[in-house]
Amino acid sequence: MCSVTGMKLTLSTLACPNWTLEQIVNAVSDAKIGGIDFRGLGAEIDITKLPEFNQRLPATLELLARHGIQMPCLNTSITLLTPATERWQMMLEEAQRTARLAEKTRTRFMRVFGGSVPRDMSRQQALMLARRHLRQLVKIAATFGCMPILETHDDWSGSADMLELVREFDPAEVGVLWDIEHPFRRGEEPCDTFQALKRFLRHVHVKDSVRVNNKNSPRLLGEGDLPVRQCVSELIAGGYDGWYCLETEKRWHAEAPEPEQSVPQFARYMRSIRADKQVAS
Repeated sequence: MCSVTGMKLTLSTLACPNWTLEQIVNAVSDAKIGGIDFRGLGAEIDITKLPEFNQRLPATLELLARHGIQMPCLNTSITLLTPATERWQMMLEEAQRTARLAEKTRTRFMRVFGGSVPRDMSRQQALMLARRHLRQLVKIAATFGCMPILETHDDWSGSADMLELVREFDPAEVGVLWDIEHPFRRGEEPCDTFQALKRFLRHVHVKDSVRVNNKNSPRLLGEGDLPVRQCVSELIAGGYDGWYCLETEKRWHAEAPEPEQSVPQFARYMRSIRADKQVAS
């Protein structure tokens, strides 16, 4: 497996929405990044609908294996706070497709969102709905040998809110994905987020950004105002041994760095943090 100084690095395809599968694989391999977290490919956001992950899946897996690349996490659009029955049924179908693909690709995690609390719903009602829907996802995922992981996002960005949602579950059946941007924007310090979530922590989204017109605008790592280096240092010091995923959201933000820059820079930046920690120890 490709790696950078022992760190397990993976790339979200949000960073390179216009690249072909072959371009992504070659760039990841050249940068010595060991994984790809698929969140869309080309115009399609749901890769379970693409030929590359259906009838052409054997060729895709052969390509990845030839370069020593894994698929650590499949990133879905599934949102727990979906009150409409028909809409939730569509998400359960996406969960079924994703979990089946996870089994075939030996992908451990299926990323899902908690979502935003509807205006006509109390926080307690939302919590009950989210837990009920999460239990359904746990059953689906377990059938195919994977695990749903909830991202720190939307109304579950803060660690206290996230823990309120997952505390009734066993860490062996539900995990948390720490997207370093969202808790920090809510005012949390990285050390507090890590300490609160570490029992459930399974995956990490690494990114940098600045606020422009009250929105997050992606930047290269170290060129925004997120405490990227502090977050990664907390994880290393705390014994985290999972994957670090670059999630520079070029798909959603035209001003984001081009992947020709962001992908190799990610590997260099993470290498520098690891080297600093090794010198300090």
